[in-house]
Amino acid sequence: METVCLTRMRLRDLIRPAGLLLVAGLLTSAAAAAADPVQLIGTAGLAHSERLRLRAWGDALARVPGQPGLTQRMRLEMTRQGYFHDGGRPEITDHQLQVRPLIAYDGNINGGVLQSSFAIPGGVLVADPAWRAKAGIVMGAGAGGAVRLAWGTGRVIDLAGGLEGGWSPQHRLWRLDASLSLCARNHISGWSFLDFCAAGSRSWRQLDNSTSHRLSVRGSQLLAGRNSLHELGAGLERVSTRGGPQSRLTLSAESVFSRAVTDFSVTLGAPVDGTTVLRQRVSAGYGWIAGGRSWRLDVSHQRLNGGAFLQTPRIDQVSGAGLTIALRPDIDLRLGVLRSRSTAGIANYRQITADLRFSSWSSAR
Repeated sequence: METVCLTRMRLRDLIRPAGLLLVAGLLTSAAAAAADPVQLIGTAGLAHSERLRLRAWGDALARVPGQPGLTQRMRLEMTRQGYFHDGGRPEITDHQLQVRPLIAYDGNINGGVLQSSFAIPGGVLVADPAWRAKAGIVMGAGAGGAVRLAWGTGRVIDLAGGLEGGWSPQHRLWRLDASLSLCARNHISGWSFLDFCAAGSRSWRQLDNSTSHRLSVRGSQLLAGRNSLHELGAGLERVSTRGGPQSRLTLSAESVFSRAVTDFSVTLGAPVDGTTVLRQRVSAGYGWIAGGRSWRLDVSHQRLNGGAFLQTPRIDQVSGAGLTIALRPDIDLRLGVLRSRSTAGIANYRQITADLRFSSWSSAR
């Protein structure tokens, strides 16, 4: 009983900051409940879920027929998601290749120690300058590609990969990141879906190279409210960690309203013996359109434990927040802050990030 009560208290502490953002978003959106349902068309473009966007456009077309632009958009999206495939020979419904510049401020270019010194029982440890994190402007480029293959009605295979390299003129250092993913996205019936994914990533830094792998299965259901749409999801993941594979459960909800989009998720991770791993995470986001631009505010909080540092059991509490602004249709500016508090002094830090994200500087499709 004591363990259960403690877990509930921790989850309540985790959910509070993200919950406040979600409630604020819902209250703001509720004020627009009497708006024209067609307004969902604009905000649906802010949703992460392509299925929410498709449902929003379909509902708008059903209520206000005869819009050539919307009809064409709907047809293209249904083709892309495999709904016009007759179950015969597989066919490519979408493909793209992108090359984009990289401009960012990175608080840890070399993968070093973020604390120059920290207290330990009986004294203070000072990090070797050669192993300290180096911060500064990073410039470079990234390239990525994706292809979608429809093999059944509403059933597609996605293959995507990317490579990004950055150079710090100040420190004369390179950083490199690569990723690859393969997903099977399946329409089951009505507005129910089941997806399977396998993904891997690799990062190269001067002082630290890391590799991660992930297998996942996720079910989702779309629901319609009064001038709103919602996607509820539940997923299981098997994730690689330094101490071995870890299982995680994630519950999520994304909603489209007349004037805003909200999302909320909770993740619970199983313990891994002798390794500090994610145990609980909660995140929330709120997106809206103002001044002809899209804006997004996101917050998150997570707890990691397991393992030890200098024979002290390690518990990390990491909180983050970010604001993303669309400067142009294909250029976003994101400003973020991350704070970590830990029983291990080496993991107490605060980071500020800023980067320009180019979605389609050069693309072929």
